[in-house]
Amino acid sequence: MQTKEAIITQIKGQGERVTLPRQAVIDALCHLGGHQTMRTLQSHLIEQGVDMPESTVYRVLQWLKDLGIVAQTDLGQSGITYELVSTPPHHHLVCLICGTVQAIEDTLMQPVRDELSAQHGFLPRIDHMAFFGICQSCQAQPFDRRNIHDDE
Repeated sequence: MQTKEAIITQIKGQGERVTLPRQAVIDALCHLGGHQTMRTLQSHLIEQGVDMPESTVYRVLQWLKDLGIVAQTDLGQSGITYELVSTPPHHHLVCLICGTVQAIEDTLMQPVRDELSAQHGFLPRIDHMAFFGICQSCQAQPFDRRNIHDDE
């Protein structure tokens, strides 16, 4: 995981300023680690005595996403989460039945990147993806397949 100091050095190296709100959100992300929802970030900031409107937190998170420092991912039942982009990056398998989230290695995404580049001349930025489906445990149980496909 990246340290706060490394992140700030990276930001300054890109010619950006680190304001107090930006530093507070970076501190929260570094302190909490892992996948954080807006609610957990906001709660942490309040606990630290930082009174910041949710709209400001969203703006800082968007800025960090634009810089490639934070990934935003919809993890289904867990909601929208924010996480510092890790080295190496990772992705997730999310079960639509039990909600289990399993981490997978980024190496699985390289063929997708290569194919998009070769066939479409497109350079994708795949920082943190979630793939939805049915885990092995749930596949062993009867389930309604109509609930896992969107036929519209």
